[in-house]
Amino acid sequence: MLIDSSLIIDFLLRKDKQGSWFHSLVSGDKQLMVSVITQAELYAGKSVWEKKRARDELGLIFSALKILPLSEDIAISAGKIRAIYCLDLIDSIIAATAISKSVPLATLNQKHFKSIVNLKLASIKTSISF
Repeated sequence: MLIDSSLIIDFLLRKDKQGSWFHSLVSGDKQLMVSVITQAELYAGKSVWEKKRARDELGLIFSALKILPLSEDIAISAGKIRAIYCLDLIDSIIAATAISKSVPLATLNQKHFKSIVNLKLASIKTSISF
């Protein structure tokens, strides 16, 4: 399953981390992946560079996930997705990555992705039984 930044951000901002969808996924036995673009997006936060604790927390999170690189095929597919669906480039790359790996995308922003053909979106219900 490919994890969108929205799940990680939700986890980081919550006081009740065990109540997050991300926590339930990490606690399971599924292989979880993120795009290298998601990693860059999360490290782009100013607070990450102002607080060592925030960097350490992100480092721990990413150590538990398989980080997928950007390939030429993903880049071309992302360009097509952006052009057809008018999605921002980061979301287009994330969608193209999930499609290229034939895995569902777990996101809290399903409205951004729901119209993309060939992209399977995970829901809390389906990810529990996936």
